[in-house]
Amino acid sequence: MGTTLRVDIDEDAPNDEVVSSAETVINEDAGADATDDIIDEDAKADSKLPKRARPNANGSVTLPLFEKVTLTTKKDGNVRERVFTELVFHRFNGADLRAIQATSDAKASIVTFSRSTRISEMVMDKLFDKMDGVDIADGGRIIETFLTSGPKTGR
Repeated sequence: MGTTLRVDIDEDAPNDEVVSSAETVINEDAGADATDDIIDEDAKADSKLPKRARPNANGSVTLPLFEKVTLTTKKDGNVRERVFTELVFHRFNGADLRAIQATSDAKASIVTFSRSTRISEMVMDKLFDKMDGVDIADGGRIIETFLTSGPKTGR
């Protein structure tokens, strides 16, 4: 007696034989508001900020970090520990965009985060390397909203 093994490569194709070995069920038809753990692949990139992000009155957005990051820095001869528990992202101006475009691909993310958060590139280089991937991804989503949408002008 042989065993039949069926491999379904197209995960979006209809399949009458639904077999789940996972205990976690992901509702692919639910909206993005269902939970932060569900990724809406059909949502527009600029549709909204991450749930934990807080818009500020001046147009900036504060992102509380899932994982705090501590760096030791030296400035003006003083050594100090800096603890980052949140990042504040600001909209870009022309000089920011020119700086981002002029950088190498390897440094583009660091320069983009540096310019938006107004943290020096040297500090952001180390901070970025120690940040949790979810914090980086959500920071990227915030930056994306700045680049794909602008403030309403009343027109």
